[in-house]
Parts: sequence; structure tokens; C-alpha cells
Amino acid sequence: MTTHSDSAEADPTRLSPERRAALADATVAEFERSGYEGASLNRIIRAAGMSKSSFYHFVGSKDELFDAVVRMLIADVRAQWTPPAPSEFGARAFWRRVDALLEEIARLSATPAMQHLGRIFYLPSDVDARGGARAELLYAVRGWVRAVLDVGRDAGQVHDDLPLELQADVTFAVLRAIDEWVLNAAGSPERAAAVGASAPALVLRRLLAT
Repeated sequence: MTTHSDSAEADPTRLSPERRAALADATVAEFERSGYEGASLNRIIRAAGMSKSSFYHFVGSKDELFDAVVRMLIADVRAQWTPPAPSEFGARAFWRRVDALLEEIARLSATPAMQHLGRIFYLPSDVDARGGARAELLYAVRGWVRAVLDVGRDAGQVHDDLPLELQADVTFAVLRAIDEWVLNAAGSPERAAAVGASAPALVLRRLLAT
């Protein structure tokens, strides 16, 4: 099937807000439920309330759809928030800036785009085998964490008794574990939100602070 995904009309960010939301909802839910290999474009099209002709006008395959939705969600988050440069975490400002960052992320977590990106982070691992936008996102976030830790170590705010690469991997894994627990927590949403707001700062200080 011919795809027009390289044209301006193929850009899903040009969809109406309602159609963008429906497409993101349908895509994330289908990949979450069925994994990458089992995900069905036909089910996504039906759930999004789109016609096949309009759907294939801008995307022609499962790979293209997944990457387009991930990049659309990243663009939606970036329209509201820009990650601070690692250099902003220098000297005595390190832990104060970390606290401010965690508050910013907590506020963002209530937005649909951030919620969808969180769910995409924890899709089955078969998604990573193909590379693409999610792998790029995870690599970029991990690299940013490493750069911030490097600044903190130079400033004497983060201990340096582990190799930097290992410290970055451990920190990234811990933050992902907390976030995934909050995302999937059963029971009280209020308790999950409270843990999500307080646990990262507490754990990071115990794990990293000098």
C-alpha cells in the first residue's frame, strides 16, 4: 500500500485535537493490550473512529504509526515544558533544582500526552527490537540523566564511588520502577499520586547524595 507519510498531510500533528487524542488513545491501548507483534491497525482505526482512507493518507504501516504517535506525544509535551539543561544543576543548586524538576514533572503527569508517554515507556519489550521513536526517547532520557549526574558529581553533590555509566543506569532504572508502580498501582489513586510525588526525591537523595 502506498503511504503519503512523507508529505505535510501525513503529519499526525496536523490532525484536530480531538482526532489526535482519539488516535493516541487507540494506539497506546492496542499496543499495551496486544504487544507490538500482535497489534492490529484495523482495531486501531476502528477505535480511533477513522476511515481507512483517511488513516492511510498519512501513515502506511504499524512502524510508521507507532513512531508518528510517539513523536506527536513528545511534541505535545514539549509544547508545555522544556527539560532544563544539565548545566542548571551545578554547584549548590543541584538538589534544589532536582526538587523543582520533580514538581514540574508531577504537574505534567496529569496531562494526557505525558500519561500516554508513560504507558509507552512500559510497553512489552518486543517494541524495542525494531528501534524507532520509543528507543530514541529512552536513549535520550537516559543520556540526559547521565549528564545531570555528571554535573552533580563535579559539584560534589552526588557521590562518585560508582562508575558514572553504572550510576546512570541504576538511577534511570529506579526512576522507571517508581513511575511504573505509580502508573499501574491498584487501589487508591490518591495514595499512588502521593507516592509518585514524594518517592522520587526521597529515593534519589538516599541513592545519590553525598
